[in-house]
Amino acid sequence: MNAEDTYRSVQQRYASVATQANSNDQRDYERKVATAFGYDPEDLLSLPENANLGVSCGNPLATASISPGETVVDLGSGGGIDVLLAAKKVGPEGKAIGVDMTKDMLELARRNAKNAGASNTSFIEAFITSIPLPSSTVDCIISNCVINLVPDAEKHLVFQEIFRLLKPGGRVAISDILAKQELPLEIRQDLSLYVGCIAGASQVYDYEKYLKEAGFQDVLIINTNSDLNLYKEMSLNEDADKAPSKSSCCSTATTESKGTKGLPDVDFNHWTGELRHNPT
Repeated sequence: MNAEDTYRSVQQRYASVATQANSNDQRDYERKVATAFGYDPEDLLSLPENANLGVSCGNPLATASISPGETVVDLGSGGGIDVLLAAKKVGPEGKAIGVDMTKDMLELARRNAKNAGASNTSFIEAFITSIPLPSSTVDCIISNCVINLVPDAEKHLVFQEIFRLLKPGGRVAISDILAKQELPLEIRQDLSLYVGCIAGASQVYDYEKYLKEAGFQDVLIINTNSDLNLYKEMSLNEDADKAPSKSSCCSTATTESKGTKGLPDVDFNHWTGELRHNPT
């Protein structure tokens, strides 16, 4: 699958996530996912109900050390959960900017920002490999379970953009899924697992290479040992009419693509891990 087809598949998947109506069961699922990956339940309750879509694999804000007055950019901002939480931290003198390539996600995020009264936020339609913002203007860049969705041939461009945008001394806090070892061919070729954040996971050493080649030093990659089977188990344990078909970031239980038969039995934790990256 070429890069254009990959982007199209990712956009279609997450457009459906953005536009599908939430049920009470769906919102319960989304809160469970977010809290399992480190979000404060009180923070989640303070957000518009559609800001948290249950597609996180960590909480980059927990290590971003954001201060009032700063400019923060979120790569792959989705429904706006991290942008809205960052907006509270930077305050009225700061800015929180979301970047996403999916129009439906951007529309949802802008509605959420309006409903939250977050006037210090903005959202940009762009690929995270080429962001229309001036160089050296951002204090902190965050991202949550998105870089793995970028085609392999273009992943290095993401880190070049991050380095370009950051001010001297700027910070990066990324939660993403990386491969602990080479993924089996049946996983790497499964489209549903690609759009579900598994099949596109880079090897740890590749991630380190991308960061260092972009110009980062003192790269720190932390394995949080999060349970990535969480998505799969929630999908399989829910009743059929309550299954979280919209938001299962790493779930195969509700996909329709060929080649997924039997894959719910795969232990994702054996192959991949949620890692946080804090290069400085």
